[in-house]
Amino acid sequence: MPRYNKKIQVLLTDDQFRDLVDIAEQNKKKLGVLVREAVEEYHLKEVNRLRISNAVDRLLALPEVQAPEDWEKYEKELAEAHGTHD
Repeated sequence: MPRYNKKIQVLLTDDQFRDLVDIAEQNKKKLGVLVREAVEEYHLKEVNRLRISNAVDRLLALPEVQAPEDWEKYEKELAEAHGTHD
């Protein structure tokens, strides 16, 4: 679960605040959760989609590598090369 450590202050009208409190209560959520979900859905959804898309593009651009024929031998050689063998 993310650790929330940044705080913002938002000024609302009495009606906006009352309506949001009602919505939060109806959904059995804290007001802060409701606001974070709205920010995520309305403003950050596209940013996160682009991050994921760019990560997938970078993964797909990696050169193709042949899978080792003998996985146990490959794993042992890799461990020895990195000094992590038993």
